Amino acid sequence: MKKEIAKDRLKVFIQDARLLSDNEQAALPREKREAASGKTGLWIEVACPEGACSLEKDKITLPAGGVIPQEAKGIWLSLFCPQDQCLIEENTDLP
Repeated sequence: MKKEIAKDRLKVFIQDARLLSDNEQAALPREKREAASGKTGLWIEVACPEGACSLEKDKITLPAGGVIPQEAKGIWLSLFCPQDQCLIEENTDLP
């Protein structure tokens, strides 16, 4: 599986996802329908085994194929900054 980015678009495969039918969309809570009103997009349902999905800081994390994990390091960081030695956590860490 492969991630593709083209003109601000991210194409990913989301396993065990399905589109909601018109009846299922109509049965959604009013606040969800109103939040999506006038916007282009799809209502999908995603399987979240063992807490694979999370809602944190107004962001939704879903299990998706073809996406490199954010915590993955490149070769340069792995060689020259092992164990997050180059990580700046506070402005006082700056020279």
